[in-house]
Amino acid sequence: MTDTLPAARPARPFFQVTGFRFRLSSLIALIAAGLLMEGMLRLGRIPAKWLYLNGPEFFDGRIWIYVGLAILFQALLGLLGIIVMRFALPRADAHLRWPPGRSYAGLALLIGVTMGLIMLVADYWPQMLSGGPLNETYPVDPLDSPGWLAALAITGLAEETIFRGLLVGGLVLFLPGRVRAGAFEIPLAGVAVALMFGVAHWQAFIVDPLHMALAQQSYAFAWGLIYVWLMERSRSLLAPIIAHGAGNSTEVGLIMLWTVAAG
Repeated sequence: MTDTLPAARPARPFFQVTGFRFRLSSLIALIAAGLLMEGMLRLGRIPAKWLYLNGPEFFDGRIWIYVGLAILFQALLGLLGIIVMRFALPRADAHLRWPPGRSYAGLALLIGVTMGLIMLVADYWPQMLSGGPLNETYPVDPLDSPGWLAALAITGLAEETIFRGLLVGGLVLFLPGRVRAGAFEIPLAGVAVALMFGVAHWQAFIVDPLHMALAQQSYAFAWGLIYVWLMERSRSLLAPIIAHGAGNSTEVGLIMLWTVAAG
């Protein structure tokens, strides 16, 4: 009797898409998700703008108040959307819960700070090389600078609730499949929403230099993938909310420090 070695298992490819089945309902769901995304973002700005323009004199010239109000109203719309989804799509999981196990909060904070550093370089490398001011929009006085940082720190409350909780949670049912690159694996719906997340920053091509607009599209997509991964690993929106807010506030905080240092 001759001993034979067991056949070696075939190596998995580095990049793989599994379980994908395209259906007409997938296309309809993608279109509906895109319209819902844009509608919620725009609708949340309407009451924020009204309150900002009709608020007390203290609001005058403090754009961070408008930004913070818009974020809160968008977060509210996202929560309402998740409530509706729970009745319309009871199998959808919006991950709107406290982490049942490991929270990944520390890792999310570290990822967010790293994101902020990457965004700073990607957005402002020409100014950094020349030694000039990075952005004159953000104040450095002791009242308005904390206001800006606070408003940016809560951005995840709105965008993660809408993009990851509502849109990914619902699209998973209509766009089945998973995408894997090495050990990194997320649902295909998460990739689709990450693309939408990038498209949501389209106004950068109108108001910002081309290099900055291209950078924002690129890292918005990449961050969207990481936020989905954090959501799945922690089974909660808490980690992506932390990472999102930490990234935005880190970049702007560093811009403020650069402004102070430059005199």
